[in-house]
Amino acid sequence: MTGEKMTKQTHESGGFLIGVITIYPMILKNLNNYLLIYKLLLIILYFRAVNIGALFPDIDLKSSYISKRYPLISKFLGKKFKHRGFTHSLLCLIVLYIVYIFFIYISNWNVVIEILCYGFWFGYASHIFLDLFTHQGVELLFPLKININFINLKTNSIGEKIFNKILKILYLLPLSYYIYKIYIYFLL
Repeated sequence: MTGEKMTKQTHESGGFLIGVITIYPMILKNLNNYLLIYKLLLIILYFRAVNIGALFPDIDLKSSYISKRYPLISKFLGKKFKHRGFTHSLLCLIVLYIVYIFFIYISNWNVVIEILCYGFWFGYASHIFLDLFTHQGVELLFPLKININFINLKTNSIGEKIFNKILKILYLLPLSYYIYKIYIYFLL
């Protein structure tokens, strides 16, 4: 059976991939002065924020995993916007980015707030990017009612399962590199 949304697992894999790719330039390079345990906690927070962000654009779809976790937000957005409209657009990403910069600024560049905001934003962006590979596409240029897609990947199909496996293989490459770097740093 094919549905109208990419599976939670594929979005989590895509989110994890973007998290692994962005963890060093966005986070690790700024944590030199912190204790190891604090660094580990911040990394865990970052990946949790990426994971939630990777699922959040489907908040406008009543049957989604994330909508069941945040029903009030889902109800509000579901009434205002159709699925794969505003919540799957560049406009939404820009609004989120502006809001996050504001939060980071008023927190006086608090590293926890920064990690949560950037993690969520990168996860959110990964979701929209992945949905561009589905046959439904997304209204990337909302409010223009133009659906954009790259390929016609049917959701919850064998093709999507293969795509998910490819994402997992792809995130193992930078993850292996980081593990190697940690090994070199701490053991040699």
